[in-house]
Amino acid sequence: MNIAELEALKAVAETGSFTRAADRLGMSQPGLSRQIQRLERELGTRLLERRGTGAILTDAGRESMQFAIRTISDFDALVSRFGPDPSALSGVIRIVASSTPAEYLVPALISEFTQQHTGISVEVLVADSAQVARTLGDRQADLGLSGMPSTSVGYSTIPMAKDEVVLAVSSSHRFADQRSITIDQLRDENIIEREGGSGTWQTVVQALSASGIELPEHKVSMTLGSTQAVVAAVQQNLGVGFVTQHAVSSHSKVVAVRIDGLSLERDLSLVYETGRVRGRHTQAFIDFVNAKSS
Repeated sequence: MNIAELEALKAVAETGSFTRAADRLGMSQPGLSRQIQRLERELGTRLLERRGTGAILTDAGRESMQFAIRTISDFDALVSRFGPDPSALSGVIRIVASSTPAEYLVPALISEFTQQHTGISVEVLVADSAQVARTLGDRQADLGLSGMPSTSVGYSTIPMAKDEVVLAVSSSHRFADQRSITIDQLRDENIIEREGGSGTWQTVVQALSASGIELPEHKVSMTLGSTQAVVAAVQQNLGVGFVTQHAVSSHSKVVAVRIDGLSLERDLSLVYETGRVRGRHTQAFIDFVNAKSS
């Protein structure tokens, strides 16, 4: 087994085609097929199911694909770290970010970083906070940005910015002229919730638990998958919902209301695997964030 064979498997899996994979890798299709066949012989199992001109991963192929992603990433990091020219930083940094930092923190941050390091490009995948942790664990991203602290052993975080979760209400709602309300005032309200993996919703759940407070009986009018979807629904007076303060401040017809006795402040943080071998370009981003946050 070698890196070339793993790269061949990864290319076919990502393109779904031997022809497109060969073009991506700059080699002939028969040569790529031979690399896949050697890998399958070494592992003693089929990794790809051929379908006409395309191919899909078998169960063994999907497991091997995860190994290939991790191994290629580690190999690229070693090459980058010990390359012949330590002053020339180049490469791609893959960041998985939850919706709040992706919308309100990432654009300016990456713009400033890439202006300083023109040879580095950054790819950003937007996911909920639970998916950020899973994507980092599967090594499908180099770094994560999340509003939820990492509780997993082997990960480090760098707080980058403060954030606050607030109750968003329509400017025509009866709460709109109040700076704060009691938790009991939410009784029988239509609450628009976020999906379970949302860091915003988990912040609310954990704060309620830590304060010994329970949400009163209420109606869940809908469960939505993004902050902007919640704000849009609130703006139409379809209910109230917990969102980040950043989201409310950019909408004139939505008002932020706080809950008495409930602290919903949190950190937006960079998350990375502590012991992982990283390329110099990725380490440069960590150092950049560290310098800005100190």
